[in-house]
Amino acid sequence: MPGLSQKFSQISESQTVALNSLMAKMKREGRDVVALGAGEPDFDTPQHIKDAAITAIRQGKTKYTPADGIMDLKEAISKWLADDYGAVYKPSEIIVTPGAKYAVFQALLAVCNPGDEVLLPVPYWVSYPEQVKLAGAVLKPLETDQNTGLKITPEQLDRAITDKTKVLILNSPSNPSGAVYSAEELEELARVIEKRGIYVISDEIYDKIVYDGVQFASMTKYPGIREQLLLVNGVSKSFAMTGWRIGYLAAPQEIATGVKKFQGHTTSNPTSISQYAALGGMNGPKEFINEMMKAFTERRNYVHTRLTNMPGVSCMLPQGAFYAFPDFGAYMGTSQDGIEINSSIDLCGYLLEKFDVAIVPGIAFGMDTHARLSFATSMEILEKALNRIERGLASLK
Repeated sequence: MPGLSQKFSQISESQTVALNSLMAKMKREGRDVVALGAGEPDFDTPQHIKDAAITAIRQGKTKYTPADGIMDLKEAISKWLADDYGAVYKPSEIIVTPGAKYAVFQALLAVCNPGDEVLLPVPYWVSYPEQVKLAGAVLKPLETDQNTGLKITPEQLDRAITDKTKVLILNSPSNPSGAVYSAEELEELARVIEKRGIYVISDEIYDKIVYDGVQFASMTKYPGIREQLLLVNGVSKSFAMTGWRIGYLAAPQEIATGVKKFQGHTTSNPTSISQYAALGGMNGPKEFINEMMKAFTERRNYVHTRLTNMPGVSCMLPQGAFYAFPDFGAYMGTSQDGIEINSSIDLCGYLLEKFDVAIVPGIAFGMDTHARLSFATSMEILEKALNRIERGLASLK
């Protein structure tokens, strides 16, 4: 019988999905598993957003919409970008997508031909490499370390660009590291991008989740790269709307038009009710974001303190998003009861199976001595999880 296509055969399973499958099996067996893998706020979607969806249902707004989204929402996004970042985008340059993930994927498809190089800073979000593969492009990782705050430098970017380079993917605030590029750092990167004539996909989905007075800077701030910028954002993180699946792409008109055609053939349109819910979020009160941030700040500080007090563990203080990305390199080469720890998969598997705590292996993000912990959950769960991690690490010899 014919098998999978070559393209599908090359896709790696998400480490988070694989971990969740094992975790679900353990829970069915009655195990008290604590998970810090989820990349979503634990807060409920605000009531006024849910009310907007309910009203849309009652008004019968349950039919197909334009492929690129309802005009009211595109206009609201255009206003949001203008008010928050001074960025001028016409509604026709904005495509509402079924989640920001699909916006990134369509942006790659829109500009990449087979064999084109895509520059990707390490650590990276788990889906970027697989999306690059699906676009037929070639991944070129840009390594980072603690000395640069897990961020690339303009000199590094300039050296990496070749005549095959088509696009840089930049994610600030970063999933998984929580690193945030300053306005000055982005300006220097923008100069290189403009000079070398490549595209940049700027994934800014965590733009409202920053700490300690850090000022988020959008790539829209640099008009010299306006025609090279493919801006991705959405409502999932800041509005606690992960399951509603609404993102958007803001791009030069030619690219936006191409993406509109592609989306029309692949999804028809983003879900109508979710679009009206997102519109309610865009136009409604935003105070709930501040309430979320108070909780995230307390949790971040607690997680960072606990991790850095564990022997052999180092962890950069996250400036944005809601993840910690500790380095467990000191535990590579250890063992217990015949189980050897030689990779992040080994370590995370050991912690899950022996200590009932789930975190995501760093190899999924391109750094195999690390692991990602989400602190978008309650302090009670965080305390229980970190107690188990601490005991697990202490058991290794």
